[in-house]
Amino acid sequence: MFCREWRSALVVKALGRSVSYTLMAKRLVGLWAKAGTLQVTSVKNGYFLVRFTSGIDYERAVTGGPWMVGDNYLTVHPWSEDFDPYDHEISSTLVWARLLDIPIHYFHQVAVMKIGSRIGKPIRVDQATSCGARSDYARVCVQVDITRPLLSQFTIKGKKYFIQYEGLEKICLKCGTYSECN
Repeated sequence: MFCREWRSALVVKALGRSVSYTLMAKRLVGLWAKAGTLQVTSVKNGYFLVRFTSGIDYERAVTGGPWMVGDNYLTVHPWSEDFDPYDHEISSTLVWARLLDIPIHYFHQVAVMKIGSRIGKPIRVDQATSCGARSDYARVCVQVDITRPLLSQFTIKGKKYFIQYEGLEKICLKCGTYSECN
């Protein structure tokens, strides 16, 4: 009964440094409030709840990422009534992965998406990659599980190619996950 007004809400958290309410609210309004308005509420443990008046804006926020505030990726998940900011585990996020120095003939959406599927769930290829505007790396948006080791390289026809994850500077060099190991 009391949950109805929260059905069009998202749970948002910045990976990395904490972000102030003022900065987060200003940035989210600029990114997401296109067809309607939104309300940003700060909750405990660095989380924010964002309620939308427009279903179009809500869908764009869910599917249009990855989103960043400053140098921090935002994790974006639909709100549920059992959300607990102290017990909520962030397990995945959308990131841009750079496929470094791959041959130019692989700069095709189908090929880049196939390579992206080795990293995680491929979402889309950036425009510069699709049109061949740069040749030093291809860029693909993927949903990655940040609780598991991230792929650092892959092979095509026996040759190694490296992956660079934009905005994920806290990848542990010991275990390969987005964390700080001891």
